[in-house]
Amino acid sequence: MFEKVLFSTDFSEYAESALHCIAGFPGARDVILLHVIEEVRSPRGGGEIGDVLDQTGKNLLKEERRHLENLSQNLRVTTAVKVSSDIAGAILETAEEKGVSLIVLGARGNSLVEGILLGSVSMAVLRRSRKNVLIMRHKIVESLTGKTYEMFCPMILSRVLCPIDFSQYSDNAIALLRTTKGVGEVILLHVVSRGETEGEIEDAARAAKGQIEAIGSSLAAQGLNARTMVRTGNPAFEIAKIADEEDVSVIWMSSHGKGWFRELLLGSTAYTVAMNAKRPVIVISTMEGRGTDKALLSG
Repeated sequence: MFEKVLFSTDFSEYAESALHCIAGFPGARDVILLHVIEEVRSPRGGGEIGDVLDQTGKNLLKEERRHLENLSQNLRVTTAVKVSSDIAGAILETAEEKGVSLIVLGARGNSLVEGILLGSVSMAVLRRSRKNVLIMRHKIVESLTGKTYEMFCPMILSRVLCPIDFSQYSDNAIALLRTTKGVGEVILLHVVSRGETEGEIEDAARAAKGQIEAIGSSLAAQGLNARTMVRTGNPAFEIAKIADEEDVSVIWMSSHGKGWFRELLLGSTAYTVAMNAKRPVIVISTMEGRGTDKALLSG
């Protein structure tokens, strides 16, 4: 599913470390290394100031390309440079032009990467993207050796936490998960966050248990190792909590949903999950999943 990957690089040590993870990502065959030069307006007016990539930058981009190619002989690596005042827009435009299936963003770095993941650009990418987005955590990337590397790079899909709300959107995310290579254990999670009385919450949890177990059974029938969970409380908090408790390798979530899930992915809670979770987060775009065959969901 994730054969063509786009990664925005700022040439930092952090970005170099993240390249190791991309090289080991399950199913990756093509990688586009993108460097965006921020375009600024002239203080006196009359146009923009946008320098092309200097020789040092060109050399660094070539070095990263060679580095990736040396890490994996199965990868085809190409490079791209854009000048834009809209950094998120440049990332998304390149993703569309190149037909990538996954945009990978680091969670810490210098200049570009720091701006993407600690400010408004990150939200713009998540909200505007028609592609799937993977956000890597900086603490993970900074310690990509030994067991850390094994868990979060070539085995990033070894234990997947998949929050669902029983909408068509989360159905599509599950259907894509079914067809993705390298998936080990799947933990399905539904969070009951609404109810006027304790009885209503218990009824909702009971109903959710039946629904989620049916989905888990269909995954098991397909040969996937699946577990199910129903929790009550704040969705963002519970997702992050379960991810840590279960030591998951990645959180796999739809970009849209209904009820709390819609609020989760379109409001400030989305930023909280994607930016502050201690685990990598893959946000499955509804545009990528649109039209998914419902037969995949029933097993």
